[in-house]
Amino acid sequence: MMRDMKHILYLSILFVLTNMLWSCGDGVSMSESRQRLLQGYNSAEYTIRNEGNYPKALGLYLAFIRGAENDSTMEDLLMMAYVSVAVIYGSFDDVENAIVYNRRAYSLAKKLGDTRISELALTNLAQSYMMKRGYDSASRMADSLLTLNQSESRTLMFHYSIIKGEVALRLDRYDEALAHIRKADSVVGSGDFSRYECSAPPGLMARYYEKINMPDSQLVYLDRVWELVEADNDPQPKAECARWLMNYHTKHGNLAEARKYQVEYLKLTDSLVNLQQFLSVGANHQQSQIALKGEEINILNREASHHKVIIAVVASLLSLAIVFIVVIVYQKKRLDAAYRALFEKDRRLMSMLDEQQACEPACDSANGISHTTDAGGCDTMEEGRNRDLYDRIVKLMETTRDYLNPDFGLGNLVSMAGSNVAYVSKAVKQYSGLNVPSFINEYRIREACRRILDEANFGNITFAAIGESVGFSSQVSFNRAFKKVTGLTPSLYQKMVSDKRRKN
Repeated sequence: MMRDMKHILYLSILFVLTNMLWSCGDGVSMSESRQRLLQGYNSAEYTIRNEGNYPKALGLYLAFIRGAENDSTMEDLLMMAYVSVAVIYGSFDDVENAIVYNRRAYSLAKKLGDTRISELALTNLAQSYMMKRGYDSASRMADSLLTLNQSESRTLMFHYSIIKGEVALRLDRYDEALAHIRKADSVVGSGDFSRYECSAPPGLMARYYEKINMPDSQLVYLDRVWELVEADNDPQPKAECARWLMNYHTKHGNLAEARKYQVEYLKLTDSLVNLQQFLSVGANHQQSQIALKGEEINILNREASHHKVIIAVVASLLSLAIVFIVVIVYQKKRLDAAYRALFEKDRRLMSMLDEQQACEPACDSANGISHTTDAGGCDTMEEGRNRDLYDRIVKLMETTRDYLNPDFGLGNLVSMAGSNVAYVSKAVKQYSGLNVPSFINEYRIREACRRILDEANFGNITFAAIGESVGFSSQVSFNRAFKKVTGLTPSLYQKMVSDKRRKN
């Protein structure tokens, strides 16, 4: 639901920024320097709205900010650029930078008396705090909305109710959440809101019914969200809703419906290779190549009756081809054996890691191992601290399994461990030999391997769905991480599993 609110905010922000941009464009002639700044701002606006290229837009916005921060006449556009940069950082889950630029936007909006941007900045700040699980801070931001002296603002009450409802829902305060969701729904019903904004309350209701384990009611509201966003021009909310419905139907065994929404999801995101089409194209290409070779052989055979030299050449080529095929078959057998050995090594390594993590605290206690040291041993003390931090991180990863959330990253790991970015990064690198994203992906891939092995529960699930279920946003990133960790592709890993079971 947090991603849904982000998209609602993006649409609202872009609408407000567009109107304000046109209102600012009717002034008198500007200096050449200000014209260049305005041209850069317009380029950034065009890039984000028409091209959807967030990284390129971010560079343009930051270049504009560098030039406009020393020009008091550009404060209106600077304020809007702050909001846009915060939105872009938020879309890439860079929460800290999103908070920095939302605060700048809010401060400048208060100075200029712009309550619309103040409302958007506070709402964005609340969403950023929720991404960090700072629910108290998010709730305070929602309360701050009511201090903007816009008691008649329907958008303010809508954002307030949505934030309060989502915070209550995440804290399992169901009655409170239901009251806020119904308030947001009534505000939407009495105002001029987009279809996508109207989908936010039923989206929260779907999450509410999921929390209280009422899947039938959850599906009713999911279908309502789909009806609202399906006719919208923005493909992102439709993709999010299709993914949600795909996961719901997969969880409840409705594989036909799950595949239907999977098709919709893949069509909307256009981020995965269509394997069926790929294989079809490959097969047609092979048939064409076979037909071409066949024609060449016929020509050689006809000429062979008249040219003994050609016959000798063809015979030599055929002999070389046979040798080449034998070599290929031999190498293929060796490659299969290497893959099997790699598969068995991965299986043994997974078991060893699980056993090590299960017995490590007991072993340390039994052996009297302590990470403390004497007062003069600073390096040893730091080593002990890093080891304790790493052990705590490993224990949290094993017990909470929060890494299955696709939004889980360094910030979440730091928050869980109660440390800071530098210490967590150093401890993970020192004792696992990996950076934090690779460390998290190790856990995700280990869980994906378990699910591939669990044929009873996951035998009918696609690799894309398995990758989605363990926290990967696309099959491309899942395949890449799987190959990096195991040395095998998911399909080859599954084949090794099947071969092993047949032998047993």
